Amino acid sequence: MKLNKYFMLGLAGLAFAACSNEDEGNDILTKGTKQISVTISAGSYGQTKVGSGWTEDADKAINPQNIKLYLLKADGNIVRVEDAQVGSDNIYHNVSPEVTKIAAVANFNEDTPLPVEGNWKNNVLGATLNMDKYGVASTAPLASEVAALVPDGTDKEDGNTMYTATVELATMLSRIELSGNLTCTNLGNSAYSKLALTHIGLNGVHQQFTLGGEQVGNELYDKTNQGGYPVSVPACFYDETSGPEITTTAETALGVGYGYNVLGQPKEMLLKFDTEYKSPVAEGFIVYDPAYLKITGLKTAEGDKVTMEAGKIYQITDLEFEEEDLTDLDPGEPTICVTATVKVKDWDIVPVEPEYGK
Repeated sequence: MKLNKYFMLGLAGLAFAACSNEDEGNDILTKGTKQISVTISAGSYGQTKVGSGWTEDADKAINPQNIKLYLLKADGNIVRVEDAQVGSDNIYHNVSPEVTKIAAVANFNEDTPLPVEGNWKNNVLGATLNMDKYGVASTAPLASEVAALVPDGTDKEDGNTMYTATVELATMLSRIELSGNLTCTNLGNSAYSKLALTHIGLNGVHQQFTLGGEQVGNELYDKTNQGGYPVSVPACFYDETSGPEITTTAETALGVGYGYNVLGQPKEMLLKFDTEYKSPVAEGFIVYDPAYLKITGLKTAEGDKVTMEAGKIYQITDLEFEEEDLTDLDPGEPTICVTATVKVKDWDIVPVEPEYGK
């Protein structure tokens, strides 16, 4: 399986200046053509380390790619679409006087390109994306709010009024990550003798979403036990693992970090274990093979409930659980829920703790 499910959210500022040949004081350019100068600067993105799903605070060096500038009428209808480059001045000449607003998109990576006509809200922000193309933190799609052109001083060379607008790129996704150690605090007193981690991932997610941050299609939520991962969940939401195996109550290192981009909040983060248990199983114990640890909620270290927000990375470190927290996915069985403790980043990092569930 690929370990390319990383998530960082970031911001990029795009500064626009428009020059008009109209009389000063005319706030809306309605005659002649415009020249627009665009300067794009990259913001602070969290960059995931190669081979790990865990995002470090020090790794903030991502530039938005494939930037598209949308020149819009007052009603949001598209007049013109232009390419732009990060870190350079992009000059656009002979822009229609109908243009009064600007918006931008970056990191759009679908087979069908974004529309070059129609309406910003309906046709651009309404475009459907597939999460399997945006599993890596650095590839998170970005979109801006619409910004109006406003007068901003006078051009020194020709005395014409300059018009400027600033838009900020942001992702509509959030990210959840897991790293550190696993500890089953009462393994020695339980019916289990070994827990072998085979999969980590999410359950209760949407594979498709829009640039405007809306979920598309059905929620993918599987309650059926099987040898692999829940069958209805796409591979971009989980990893197969080669361990570790928990055989004592001591901390057992995960070895690598795992991370997944998501729109909204998943129902569960799942850790799936192949199990071995003592024979005979002592009276009063219930054992599962496979067994699942379900993280069904997040909280801060102070115990406050966490709701995942766009542009933030929620990090869980060092899961500690009991044998009683393990369950299965069979809807006919009673279930429990566990809450984990997290951490948030723009591509904000948020440390959190898990809440477990059955």
